Amino acid sequence: MAVPRAIPACFKATGWPLGLVCLVYSSIVTYDTGMIYGKVTALLPADCFTCPSIAAEAGAAFAAQTGRNQKRWRIGCLYSAAGIQYCTYYLTGVSELIYFEQYMGQIFEVSPLCQWQWLLVVSMITLPALQIPGFHGTRWAAVMLSLVPLVFNVGVFTWEILLVQPWNCKPGPTYSAWPKSANNVALGLSAFAYSFGGHGLYPEMLREMAEPSRWGEVMAWTYAVVTPLYIYCGVLGYAAYGDASMTNINQNAPRNLANQLSIMVQCIQEVFFILEGNLIVMLALELQLGVDPAACYAPSTPKGLLGRVLGVMPTWVPRLVLRTMILGSQCFVAQALLCGAGDALFAMISLVGAVGMTAFTYVLPYLFYAALSRNKLSRGWKAWAALNVAVGSVVMVTGFTSSITQLFGCEGGFFSGDCQLDYAYAPLGDIDPCNLSGLPSWVFDSEDGKIDGLSNIA
Repeated sequence: MAVPRAIPACFKATGWPLGLVCLVYSSIVTYDTGMIYGKVTALLPADCFTCPSIAAEAGAAFAAQTGRNQKRWRIGCLYSAAGIQYCTYYLTGVSELIYFEQYMGQIFEVSPLCQWQWLLVVSMITLPALQIPGFHGTRWAAVMLSLVPLVFNVGVFTWEILLVQPWNCKPGPTYSAWPKSANNVALGLSAFAYSFGGHGLYPEMLREMAEPSRWGEVMAWTYAVVTPLYIYCGVLGYAAYGDASMTNINQNAPRNLANQLSIMVQCIQEVFFILEGNLIVMLALELQLGVDPAACYAPSTPKGLLGRVLGVMPTWVPRLVLRTMILGSQCFVAQALLCGAGDALFAMISLVGAVGMTAFTYVLPYLFYAALSRNKLSRGWKAWAALNVAVGSVVMVTGFTSSITQLFGCEGGFFSGDCQLDYAYAPLGDIDPCNLSGLPSWVFDSEDGKIDGLSNIA
């Protein structure tokens, strides 16, 4: 799940020098931990295809090495990792639902629908895609619903910046070399973890690869594309918008046709994002109940009381029921978190980054490999691993505290979100670089560079 256009908002939170350091550091560490997942899965039996099962084996190995109770450590690590993983990707689905409903509100700005109603609409749009059984079936969806929209949106992002040239506007962009508060740093670092997250899905992806031995090629190609893209969008976006950079960066651009098309394409992209993260949660529940992800019409293998009830049905029926229930609960949680006048998006992705993305991306891979490796680890590797585990642990604690404080401390409390959000496009935002001068005359058909025929709030 590549989100390069979120990087300028991360720079805004951390200050650009620390942001650049985090960007380079995260690129190196997350490539390393991605490769470690390939090594770890190669060391384990074929049925260890999830992060919780890997954690169980690592816990048992550590217990054996230190003379502790292996069974207790295996069970404890299994349930701890499962809890973190399911919370992470469940909340990721909630975050993407909020993104989706806000994009719909931007597209249909004259619609009388409230945010909670848009949440229902986008849930219904997403539900058919959620019936894709497993990760193997998402390969074509990844191309059409993720890769193609990503290329298009980066193109529009570049075109909008070159069209407006915010650095030539008045008052122009402002930049921060230092973060405004420790809370901003914590939120920004957690948001970086979210932007580079997704490693918790890697074992499941390895399980469904036709040739898992080629994992190194997958990582090399992925980072050869994603890392330059993150650097490009982060540097260009922050240079253009500075401290006005928004999490939903479409609001930094004018309300023109290209921007509206970009938002529409992102709606398509959100369908894939919601599917990809939710598969972890949905497959875990279905496999526990004996619902075969590879079958459509065959009866399920009953497990437990609920499993015996579902076992008399074709597989697609319990899959539809269970996935509808999960999506419905996420819609409910999303509505609860839309409090006050804010959208809570940056705090939400920071919470997800702090809860699980940091753990599965920066911390746990090193602990897994240290416990499971059959080779003697060098001092250099141990020092590198210890550094990353320490950094990741600090980000987890501070990011969790800061995001929870911001998310739950909003004015009005739960279920108090505004019916509709006000979307101020360039140059109408209070801190927009072109707020005083207006947009250049060539952007719209107007002599003063203002948006003709539009109110100041879209």
